Amino acid sequence: MKDNNKQEHSGLSPSEIQVLEMVRSKRFLSIKLIIKNGEVDAIEGLERLDTGERIIDMLKQHDFQNLEIKQSNGKIVCVNRIFRKKIGPAQKTQKLLTDNP
Repeated sequence: MKDNNKQEHSGLSPSEIQVLEMVRSKRFLSIKLIIKNGEVDAIEGLERLDTGERIIDMLKQHDFQNLEIKQSNGKIVCVNRIFRKKIGPAQKTQKLLTDNP
């Protein structure tokens, strides 16, 4: 209930609050907004993942994502993920970070 009051008094839209939550989480190397008709339509976040995690488990975490896997001397040294979250009218009240591990 406190979150609803913060949203009402802050003057920010739910999608703007989601972007701020992503920035504050410090998990993302970059955040990209896709805007249509002056409204946030989707949010893309680039994050570096733990190289010890299984690739199949990474693939199951999001419905829309791109994985970049870098290998050196036969070992995975870097895994970057860009995931996309569509912000629709029904989804604007959901928190983006609650969907992620």
